Amino acid sequence: MSGGVDRNGKVSDLYRKYGPVIYSRCRRLLKDDALAEDATQEVFVRVMRHIEAAPDDAAALAWIYRISTNYCLNQIRDRSRQAEPMEELPEQVGEHPEGEMLDRDLAMQLVQRAPENLRAPAVLYYVDGLEQEQVAKALGISRRTVINRLNEFMSRSRKFLARGAA
Repeated sequence: MSGGVDRNGKVSDLYRKYGPVIYSRCRRLLKDDALAEDATQEVFVRVMRHIEAAPDDAAALAWIYRISTNYCLNQIRDRSRQAEPMEELPEQVGEHPEGEMLDRDLAMQLVQRAPENLRAPAVLYYVDGLEQEQVAKALGISRRTVINRLNEFMSRSRKFLARGAA
């Protein structure tokens, strides 16, 4: 059947069009060029596996962006399980009610501990600085869902930070 050719062609087109954006996304999250290259390749392998589910051109970037975000967050989580845990948190955390979100590295530590459904909204909002409406559009969920997930993320983060300060 000719589906394989069309499938590979579609993935190649998506890679040419969005590969640099996805690499940049992976690099920003993973903070390592080689890991970002590997992650970008893996993201497009996953795109190829699920190309039948790919949305039209207008929504394709958001779909691939979500795949890359989830993949990178899983990589960070898996890497953190092997690394030695951090014993110190930045001192400014207690100074402001929302201070824990001012530090992107701390935000990433908190994201790694969050349940899967809270990770992508938290990264897009607190790390990438997207507005709630942009997060909703990128993830294909409602703004209300984004607000609820961010509130749950903040609640869990505060509890975690309070346990660490005690």
